[in-house]
Amino acid sequence: MVGSAAFLLAGLAPDVHGKPLFEDEAVAGLIGARPVGEIVATILWDRGGSPLHFLLVHLAFVFDESATALRWLSVVFALATVGFCYDLARRLEGRTAGVTAALVAAGSGMLAVYGSFGRMYALLAFAAALSADLFVRALDLRTARAAAAAAAAAWLLPAIHPYGGLVIAVEALVALAVWRGRPLRAALPVVAIGLLLIPFLAADLRLADRFNVSAGSTRQLATSDEARSQLSDAVRGFAGGSGWTLVAFLILAAIGAALLARRRLPFVAWGLVALALPPLLSTLIHTGRAPDLSPRHLIFGLPFWAAFIGTAVARAPARLLAVAVVAVLAAISPHGIHDPRSITYTATLGTEQALAAPSEWLRANVKSGDILYPYSSVYLAALPATGKATALPRAQAGPLLDALDRVDFPTGNLYVAVPLGSAHADLSTFGDGLVAHPFGPWLIVEAQGPFADEASVLRAAERALKVSGEGLSGNVPEPLRGYLELDRYVVCAALSTLSAECGT
Repeated sequence: MVGSAAFLLAGLAPDVHGKPLFEDEAVAGLIGARPVGEIVATILWDRGGSPLHFLLVHLAFVFDESATALRWLSVVFALATVGFCYDLARRLEGRTAGVTAALVAAGSGMLAVYGSFGRMYALLAFAAALSADLFVRALDLRTARAAAAAAAAAWLLPAIHPYGGLVIAVEALVALAVWRGRPLRAALPVVAIGLLLIPFLAADLRLADRFNVSAGSTRQLATSDEARSQLSDAVRGFAGGSGWTLVAFLILAAIGAALLARRRLPFVAWGLVALALPPLLSTLIHTGRAPDLSPRHLIFGLPFWAAFIGTAVARAPARLLAVAVVAVLAAISPHGIHDPRSITYTATLGTEQALAAPSEWLRANVKSGDILYPYSSVYLAALPATGKATALPRAQAGPLLDALDRVDFPTGNLYVAVPLGSAHADLSTFGDGLVAHPFGPWLIVEAQGPFADEASVLRAAERALKVSGEGLSGNVPEPLRGYLELDRYVVCAALSTLSAECGT
């Protein structure tokens, strides 16, 4: 197990500084830097999500408020996932199974990518492994204390990610089928812990409202092909990647699941149903705005996958040889999923070289009471200074207005980050309270405050976006135009909600 963790750490450690910072990581970092009360309100109400990762980021920032600390937090939970995958499979089928499961987890593309990614996915994998481990322990011991421990671990899942609510729902149904009303005493602490899930249910309803989930909508959250792709990509990311290595792992997982089903049917049923349920529901839910459907949301299935493979290897005739083969396959197989830090337009601008100059300038100029728009890797790189300012989300008017509701007016300056990339901006077009600060691939537009209310902030943001877009020249990336157009559209929609006019 230690060797597996060391192998994973050797791959993750260089990525902490080597991979470009990503816009999605800025969400975690900039929200996590705010006071605890604001974090909870922002996540549970504005975003309609799960706050635990953001609170852990806040705790980590007590010691080191930087993007590096944000990523090391994920590394820690990725390594812990390997340890609990070992213990889970060991509990199910013995030490050989545990060693194999640790190898599979350490070699998985999911942890290789998201183990150094500053979001909640490594934490979600860790919570799934811990929950599965304690669930099996509760089935073995059948005591109130063991049941309470399993329920407490399961509570972590929806506290980390909305998909965790589906996982715990399946676990609850399986547990009810096993329990069948006996003994009653064991259920009491579980019921008490279950009451603590109510805030997450409210947050999920808020999330559904944010994405316009409605039976009246004609648009599916995902087509059947998209749902299958999410599931198949997740399995490829668990281990095997593609080609013959994937086939080998698929065969081992199927054999292990079949063997475990004879003695551990509740565990197998939980894992398989929980993994298949989110993609299935995505084809049934109707929404006016589809969120990102990504295999990373299914990372909770990794511990089950590893345990299935561990069981198959533990039952193999030549176990030591089988473990060695799995170790080699895990080491050489491709990741099977794409790293988001390399496939989007803004991600390519998150390198240390690109961010050095603008982040240094921001650290010297941003003050408490200032406003940052939008969440951006350039602001993440400028921590801790930017953590004292209020960052505003992009892409949706509702959360943008909710964030502005918590701003104390009058404010300081507004800073708008524009990811120029290879484009050039005409600095002569800026004026009327706007000051442009070019830093190669980044342009920071400073709108000088103070601002008296929400509408004045939004008008300044709209002007900054408009002038930046109109002054573009040279090799203008097409994603940049779409980026600016979407931002202007959302800002104008927010102004319309306030019954204020948007600039023309």
